[in-house]
Amino acid sequence: MLKRVIIIAAALLAAQIALAVFVQLRSGSGLNAAPPEALFLSFDPAKITAVVISTGDGKTLTIDKAGAAWLMREAYSAPAESSQVEELLRKAAAAKQGLAVAATKEAARRFKTADDQFERRIVFKAGGTAVAEFYLGGAAGFRQSYARLAGKDEVFSIPLSSYEAEADADKWLDKSLGRLKREELAKITLADIVLVRQDKDWKLEGGEADPAKLAKALDQLTGLNVQGVLDPAKATPLFQQAPTLQFTATKNDGAAVSFALAKQDEKQYALKLSSSELHFKIGSWQAEELLKLKRAELLAQARK
Repeated sequence: MLKRVIIIAAALLAAQIALAVFVQLRSGSGLNAAPPEALFLSFDPAKITAVVISTGDGKTLTIDKAGAAWLMREAYSAPAESSQVEELLRKAAAAKQGLAVAATKEAARRFKTADDQFERRIVFKAGGTAVAEFYLGGAAGFRQSYARLAGKDEVFSIPLSSYEAEADADKWLDKSLGRLKREELAKITLADIVLVRQDKDWKLEGGEADPAKLAKALDQLTGLNVQGVLDPAKATPLFQQAPTLQFTATKNDGAAVSFALAKQDEKQYALKLSSSELHFKIGSWQAEELLKLKRAELLAQARK
């Protein structure tokens, strides 16, 4: 009986010592010094003028605010999708830190949030001054990542994925740059195909078009989705000869925008708009669908 009491007493003493050490470590490290419901970051999304995203392998993307637009510095100042940038800022600003999972430099490396080993390093700037800087590490769950504030040791889990903060310009590009608003157009010309707008309806000039085929042609001509931005030095030579395909859209005010496509390889074509200095890439399937457009095929009486 006495032996049993001694064993229990020893176990209680060991538990007390362990608890004391744990409390001391927490106090010394500052682990969870702030309540779990505290925000991970402290900044005003409306005041951010630049977002800088870096990867652990040295790739960097800078997205600068210009008026209401966001432009990607490393991608020839191509426009980023504004709603995508603003969503990143919103989610980062709303992220709560929760409970810290670690508070040592060794743990930061293990969770890939260290200064020299990370998935993403993200800096939000306001007027050239960094107002928030943090590291995203490995996945901590569904759409969750381990994260650490620059200059701090604590590692948290926040509701933000590294996939939402890519350093690849193509992932942020405004894909609608090749699209046209039909209500702003008066005419579209592709070779011997001339489509004209009469009030809300579109007609094939000089002939009666099959309604379904006409609608499909309009979708193709006005709905190009760009997939990325091309290096001008590599794209310009593709247009030194006659383009593979060209069409022109005339707006209601008489201004015209021309679209020129040149084949780059089996997977993509280069697209050049007269309204932009940029060169875009589009999927070959989009270009090949346009190449199939023939006036005879659009006519209502056409039969295969």
